[in-house]
Parts: sequence; C-alpha cells; structure tokens
Amino acid sequence: MAWTCLACSSGVGGQAVAMMLKRVFVLFVMAGMWAQSSGAGESSFRVFLPDTKNKQLTTVNATVSSAGIALELGPALALDFGANEVAAHPDGKHLIVGGSTQTGAVAATVELSANGSLRQTSASPVGEAGGYLSVDRTGRYFLSTHYRSALVATHALDENAVVGAAITSTRTPNLEAHCIVTTPDNRFVYVPCVKTNNAIFQYAFDEKTGELSALEPFDAKPPAMFGPRHVVYHPSMPLAYFSNEQQLGVSVYQIAENGQLSAIQHATTFPRRAPFDREKRALSASSIVLSPNASRLFVAMRDFTGDDDSVFTFRVEADGRLTLLSRTMVGDVPVRLLMSPSGSHLLISETGESRLSAYAVEDDGTLSRSASINLPGGSRDMVLVAD
Repeated sequence: MAWTCLACSSGVGGQAVAMMLKRVFVLFVMAGMWAQSSGAGESSFRVFLPDTKNKQLTTVNATVSSAGIALELGPALALDFGANEVAAHPDGKHLIVGGSTQTGAVAATVELSANGSLRQTSASPVGEAGGYLSVDRTGRYFLSTHYRSALVATHALDENAVVGAAITSTRTPNLEAHCIVTTPDNRFVYVPCVKTNNAIFQYAFDEKTGELSALEPFDAKPPAMFGPRHVVYHPSMPLAYFSNEQQLGVSVYQIAENGQLSAIQHATTFPRRAPFDREKRALSASSIVLSPNASRLFVAMRDFTGDDDSVFTFRVEADGRLTLLSRTMVGDVPVRLLMSPSGSHLLISETGESRLSAYAVEDDGTLSRSASINLPGGSRDMVLVAD
C-alpha cells in the first residue's frame, strides 16, 4: 500500500510540511539509534551461574531500561552434585551443567521455563568433569575439554538436550586444554592450552556425526609463553581471537578454508611485571568477548597478588585487527565476561568478591559500573539467556 502526502506535493505549504516530516523522520531515526546503543531494545535476560559450594545453579535476573540495568537473584535450582561449568543450548530453553558426584562426572540437562522456573531433567555420566563446556551451532552435540587430563570429547544430544554417548574421546598432546567452541560455520574447533603447555590444537568438526578430526599440522604454534586461553570468533569474517593468559593480550588469527590458523596480529595490554613462574599466581588474562556488532572486543585481566584487576577494550577495525582503546579497573579476579544481547552492558564475574557486576559500555569503549549483586557462592563460570 502506497502512502501519499497531498500537502507535500502542493506549493509552499507543502514544502513546510515536507520539512517538518523530514525533521520528525530524523528525530525518529536518532531515537532508534539511541535506543539500540543504550540497551533500550532489550527488556530482560537471565544469567546462570553454577555454585559448587552450595550445590545449586544460581539465577540472576537482569532488567534493562532507560534508567540503566537492575540485577536481582532469581530462583536457584538445587543439584545433587557440585556444579562447576555450564553451557547454554542454542534453543534458549536448555542448559547443560557439568560437575562431579561421588561416583563420577555428570552432565545434567536443565530445562528453562518462560516463567523463570528451572527443572533438571537428566544427569548423564560423562567419565571426566569438563573444564569448559559448549554446544555446537546445531544444538545436536555437547563438547568439552578437560584442563588436567587433556581430554577432548563430543557427545550426542537428543531432542530434549539430554547428553548421550561419547562420539569423540581423545586427548591433546599437551595438558591444560582450556576451551572448545565451534566456528560460526560449525566446521572447526580450536583447543588452546595455557602456560608452558602453550599450544592451539586444530580440529575439523563434522556436524552430521559430531566427530572431531585433527588437522595437519595439528598445532597452530602460538609464540612462546603466550598461553592462549579462550577464543571468540568474528561473526562475518573468518577470524579467531584468543585471549593470552601469559602474554596478557589478544592474538588475531585468520581461519583458512581448510581450517588452518595463521596469526595476523598479537595485540598487547601492558607488559608483565615479572617473568612467568608456574609456582606463583600473579597477573594473567582470562575471558574474552566480542560485542554483538563486532565493533568492540573486551579481555579481562586477573591479578591474584595486586590490584591490577581490569578489563581492556579494543576497537575492531574494518579488517578485523585490534586497536587498544581503554582500560577499566574492575572487581577482584574477573574470570568470566558476557555481553548483554544488545551490547549495552558487559557482565563480569568478579570471583574474588563473589560478585556479579554489570558495566555500561560507553561509545568510546570505556566501562562504567551500573549494578552489582553478591552471589551466594564462589561461582566462576556463567552463561546468559535472553528472555
């Protein structure tokens, strides 16, 4: 249906009306842009955190409005095991929670209801407790890495997100495997290893079978003592970004058509205060996250012996490379970062203070604390689900 403004097409009066409508249109567009940048387009979401100490899954409800963001504790789900890690299913209706019982490791499926209630529907034995959990892009496979044993595994998921039998069960040559996430096209995964085990192991992922196959060469060979820890992917370019636990920065890798990684940039935050010593806990990078529009990248820095706990903001350039924008001091030992669905806020698990904080993301990349909530247990991992 075509709309015609009769006044706009006739004489001086029409020109005045046209000018007025133009101004209204500009104001409307500007208001829409403000709403997107301020987070007004998202009303609420939930953050789920495994609580090992209290054997429960903690819920934090987040509400975003023009006044900012509010955090409050929601209903917790009691578990019969100590939960350590959690992964969100892409359907937005299920979580996979990993932990250990007296008889072994389990991966439990939790169903999320629209009214906010949680229900555990299964608990599947998985052999070893994972240090990092994820679900592939199709929602049909559960992936895990194991920090101490170097086990890398994939399991089938049924239509109710119940974890089934192992499909791939292999071990990386190096210990301290720290992360596993499929690429946006679901064709590859990369397993980084930290500290002196310094490596990035490369696998092809078959989304039809759930099988992993080592690429050749297997190790992307990061620079010595970088300690790649976590990975995020650019949504529209074949790029992988790794936080480097020991180098205290971010490495940008090009992903070739065959899955092989090639480094194109090693971005730094600040230099180490002292050479890495495995026997001492000091400064180290942890989590990494991209804004939804891939214009900003954030990496967290933990300081176990001082007060340099912080988050660094990088601008993502048109070619995917990074430019350091700012540093924000945050709470003690920031382990995990999450972005709100609109990108208006950065969520930080400040584990040294058993606290979850939300920071507003300013246009220049700086962060300002908007809300905080104390957590009942020392939760480290967390996932976000939009309502």
